[in-house]
Amino acid sequence: MMKLILSLTLIWTLSSTAEAVRCWTGKGTDTKQQTLRSCNSTELCATVVYQENEIRNVTKDTTRLCLPSSLFSEGKHTFSFNVGFDAISATVHVCNTDGCNNQDISYPGVQKKNNLQCFTCDDQSSSVCNKTLQCVGAQDRCFSRTVVDSEDRGAVFHSFGCISANLCKVASHLELLPVPIPVKFSVAPKCCGGNFCNSAWSVKLNVIPLLFGLITLIIY
Repeated sequence: MMKLILSLTLIWTLSSTAEAVRCWTGKGTDTKQQTLRSCNSTELCATVVYQENEIRNVTKDTTRLCLPSSLFSEGKHTFSFNVGFDAISATVHVCNTDGCNNQDISYPGVQKKNNLQCFTCDDQSSSVCNKTLQCVGAQDRCFSRTVVDSEDRGAVFHSFGCISANLCKVASHLELLPVPIPVKFSVAPKCCGGNFCNSAWSVKLNVIPLLFGLITLIIY
């Protein structure tokens, strides 16, 4: 009986051990200029195509790489965010066989307007962010983010705008990836659902009851 248990345990261990896949890695569309290398056993192959619209400049690029399976499942995903003066949309195709990320993927292209509107800023240095932004495509959440730049005398930068829910979910982990992802957040965005839910004034209102309670405790 003990031998049977040990045998079954060994078979299960061998069958459940994931083998590392070999993936194309590098920038650009031509795999002849890229490297086919082994990823970690917890990673999948991926092709990322993205386009960035910054004011009047449009940038498009393709990246092939290994991505952690804990963050990205197999299949096709669309990630998107928009702050008015800058917008990035990316299509990510994830697969799990050797060299499977050699396929060409079309760029996201022009996305149609949806029913969500969020607040945004004129630029990242704006102290007031109450400009209306129309969300498009997969952008189904509003977001806000404030970053203090310690290398720039404590300068404060704000980002308000539209974002896709799947990007909200993985945003806090992207900065830790040692790979060239086109979208990274040094500080995770605060995401919410509903028109103009990312209002800076609504955040202040949420703090007022707490302050009122503290004042009441001090007086009484």
